[in-house]
Amino acid sequence: MKKLLVMFYSALLSILLFALEISPNLIYQIDTSKYRFTYDIFIKNDVPGESNITIEVIDFVTDGKYYSYDEPNYKYSLRQYVSVRESSILLGINEQKQVRIDFNVPQDFPGAMGVFALKITQESTSGGKVQIRLNYVVPFFVRFTPVSVFQFLKINHVVIKDLSLNPDEEYGDFGTLLTIEVENRGNIAFIPKGNLQISSRELRTIVSELPVDSFDLVVFPEKKAYYTVFIPYTLPVGTIDISLVGKSYGLDFNVSFSKKNTLSSDVFSLTMSPLIVLFTERTKNSVYSIAINNLSYIKDNLNIHTTSENISFTPKKSTIYPYKGISINVRNTLKNFDFSGDLIYPVELWTDSERKLRVISPAYVVLRGNSINPSLKAVLNSSQTSSTLSVVNDGDCVVEFNVLYNNQRINENPLIIFPGQTINLDFGKVIRSALLKIEYKAYGEEKRKILEDF
Repeated sequence: MKKLLVMFYSALLSILLFALEISPNLIYQIDTSKYRFTYDIFIKNDVPGESNITIEVIDFVTDGKYYSYDEPNYKYSLRQYVSVRESSILLGINEQKQVRIDFNVPQDFPGAMGVFALKITQESTSGGKVQIRLNYVVPFFVRFTPVSVFQFLKINHVVIKDLSLNPDEEYGDFGTLLTIEVENRGNIAFIPKGNLQISSRELRTIVSELPVDSFDLVVFPEKKAYYTVFIPYTLPVGTIDISLVGKSYGLDFNVSFSKKNTLSSDVFSLTMSPLIVLFTERTKNSVYSIAINNLSYIKDNLNIHTTSENISFTPKKSTIYPYKGISINVRNTLKNFDFSGDLIYPVELWTDSERKLRVISPAYVVLRGNSINPSLKAVLNSSQTSSTLSVVNDGDCVVEFNVLYNNQRINENPLIIFPGQTINLDFGKVIRSALLKIEYKAYGEEKRKILEDF
């Protein structure tokens, strides 16, 4: 569970913008010594038109898989003790208003913490037609400081899924998916800040250590939750130890569980970075490095090569150990860069044992001529339900680009496209070509171009 803020709105809007600004937070943790008090939040209309806002106090419980907004018998719910002064508000363009929340909780409330949420519905109309209808769920965790905290945690079960053997639609076909069932028998929510460590007992090594921060994992009092974690590593057969260590509400916790892993892929998986090592006339004498990381439990000797005689690696062969990495230096011996475009060479790997090798993230060495022509063309194809942008690199060099909609970038990181390559981007919704543009440049260069003709 990566976010407790739950939004029900169109796939396109979900990647582009929030239409309502809720402040000062989207998730609230309140510490109070009082049972009767008021609390204020603010909401602001960010759409270019009036919005009708309705606010409802609801239950809020999740187990990491599903959300429940109706838990009338949950003793830690504050729903019946909370009200808002105004349940309906009209907001003009860019208008912000205060929402006052009244708490009237009985002194004998059974927990050190209570939970509820505000369901905020935004509806914007134009010409009598609804243009936007969005629902926001804003959770509140209220800590009653007069009550002593009792925390008791237990990991009940762990499911290990090798994605190389059983691919997952969301997580892909490499690495491991762990689903951890955590039970909280205390009187306060478990909202940890700490680390999750996964180790192999047989190999006597830590496979992965991940930060667990705030709302990555939440276990409600006297409830269970399922925490799903992806790691890019293949786990070996044998005993896998899982431990969760850190603090929650100021209390230390340390819980662990051991799981016998009986099924494991024998594919030797590796990653390389960076994606591109670029040599130009200006940088031809530079020395770069490529990091190679072992995602498996296998130890082997790696050989590194390209088809270009002008590119050399040091060392050419290296031993790589389970879950460790090595660094390889890359040099260029080409002197004359008086040619056009990019010469692109994949970095090739093979093992002494000739075992099956899978490179998850490849690397390329690029020799760039003194003359290049970065060029993209794109076509927007729309059906009744969705739009797809097809981007083609019709130039002679590697290009990186960003897609902007209504002047907001919608890709998290710049996209890399090779000469002759096509990348298709599905928006999941019909979009307007007039609001779409592509900003691009030759990889490693500063001069940018804009593509707006679709």
